[in-house]
Amino acid sequence: MTPTRYLPALAAVAALLLLAGRWQEAEAGPENNDCAVAQTAFGDCIAYVSGLEDKFSPRCCRGLADIKDMAPTADRRRALCACIHSEMVAVGKVIPNRVNSLPAKCGVRITFLPSSYYFKCSRYVPTNIH
Repeated sequence: MTPTRYLPALAAVAALLLLAGRWQEAEAGPENNDCAVAQTAFGDCIAYVSGLEDKFSPRCCRGLADIKDMAPTADRRRALCACIHSEMVAVGKVIPNRVNSLPAKCGVRITFLPSSYYFKCSRYVPTNIH
């Protein structure tokens, strides 16, 4: 038995694995990518809303504006709310007053930021944010 005898079978398996990986990426879709982007954008606010820092950074405000722009529909707002909520839960501590004050402090009208550990994005996300 020579190693070259198995090359066509190995090539076929490799091709199937490559296709399976691309299928999973396609199945993940832009929603998961948007979630990662929203979590990264909100990451600049985490130190402030968790009480680790007394001031929020200008990057936090840019992140809020980016998140708002990513959510033109109620379904997208709910999905991004859930992504941000999971980021907050991972941090472990959130000061609701700080979260609630961010939109006004940043001058960004965003109404779907979760403000507590128990916030239910599926129940409360306004449909009009203009």
